[in-house]
Amino acid sequence: MKLFIPLGLVLLAGVAVVQANPAESAREDLRAAQQRLVQIRETIAAEKPLLAKRFNDVQFKLLESRRKVRIARMAEVDRKELLKALEKKHHLFQQDHLFVTGKLSDYGLSFETFLFPSEEEVYEHALRGIRANSDDPQTLLEKRLAMLEAGIDRLEKVIGGTSFIGEAVAPDGEVKRGTFALAGPSAWFIAEDNSLAGYILQDKGSRTRRVQPGERGEIKTVTSGGEANLSVDVTGGKALALASIESDPWEIFRKGGFWIWPILGIALFSAICGLIKFAQIVRIRTPESDWVTRILAALRSGDKSEAELVAGRAIHPVSGVVEQCLSYVHAGPDVVEEVLYEQLIGVQNKLQSWLPFIAVTAATAPLLGLLGTVAGMIRTFNIITVSGTGDAKPLAGGISEALVTTLFGLVVAIPALIIHALLSRRCQGIIQNTEKLGLTLINGLRGKIITPNS
Repeated sequence: MKLFIPLGLVLLAGVAVVQANPAESAREDLRAAQQRLVQIRETIAAEKPLLAKRFNDVQFKLLESRRKVRIARMAEVDRKELLKALEKKHHLFQQDHLFVTGKLSDYGLSFETFLFPSEEEVYEHALRGIRANSDDPQTLLEKRLAMLEAGIDRLEKVIGGTSFIGEAVAPDGEVKRGTFALAGPSAWFIAEDNSLAGYILQDKGSRTRRVQPGERGEIKTVTSGGEANLSVDVTGGKALALASIESDPWEIFRKGGFWIWPILGIALFSAICGLIKFAQIVRIRTPESDWVTRILAALRSGDKSEAELVAGRAIHPVSGVVEQCLSYVHAGPDVVEEVLYEQLIGVQNKLQSWLPFIAVTAATAPLLGLLGTVAGMIRTFNIITVSGTGDAKPLAGGISEALVTTLFGLVVAIPALIIHALLSRRCQGIIQNTEKLGLTLINGLRGKIITPNS
């Protein structure tokens, strides 16, 4: 009993103390609880990555164990089927890898083709990927991808405009050193000595860069860092090259090859023959309508010299024919008629001279054109045998020779045929007029024509 009294007093004293300061005690408990919470959170944060890694490892091992258990439970046939499926997938991956590598190689070859010679030093490391040969497919693919990245880098530079020092070929074949300016697919060049400036003609497959002269001032301004308006050929230089070909009148003669020269020789010979014949015919004048009447009047008056004088004044082949006929007037009209036809043969031969040569040229020119066509097609087929039909540019020479020779053959033959027809018709008219006037004279001698003096 005595023991419980002191304990009761102690408890009463503690209760009194607690009741005296309850707020302070609660704050201390709260601070202690917060400190424990922070420590617990730090511990969780430190252990969480390790626990996550362990969880992933355990999960991967579990999946692997499950796969092994599934394979172990599978029959031998099922395992073979799975192996075939995996081998097929591996083969497809290899094919995709080869395809991508081949495409990258083709891109590299195209990239190298369009590079200017001066740019090859800049992209030398990337160009090694084109000829790279490695047993490791991953290494080979990385080299080809590096080459692709170099191409993209150059594309970005070209789109924004860039310039560099290099060499180009002038139209006369001289190599000039100067500055290239690139903007997209278009390029311009100006020589260091300002002797050459113009647009760069892009020749596919050619390592040289040819210059089409023009716009010197604008190109100089652009290469100096200024602004200028430059002409752009969206066809990659083909339109300018075509314009230069069309502006060169001798280009078609060069395309014709060897057979164009015999055709031109025939054309020249035909033109000379035509001019000679035209000069011969143009001097001939048809006698007056009373020309025969005056000759007959002189003969009836017994003045043969006057008749010969009148006959000789005519500028016509009939003049010589009538003069010869007058020499045989004393022999009678029948003899004069025989003399007339004899002289007409000579007149006909003389008037038809040079005309056969024109006819021959009109017939020969198309044949020579056809011969050039056959020769050009043979040349074309020989080129096809060697290089195939993938690129039409090597075939253009043979086809041009074939078509140009045919063109020139027809150009020579058609005018020659027309000239021959016109001259032949004119000569035939002169012959008929000569025969008509001669027969008029003979009929007058026979008394069948009434003259004013009869």
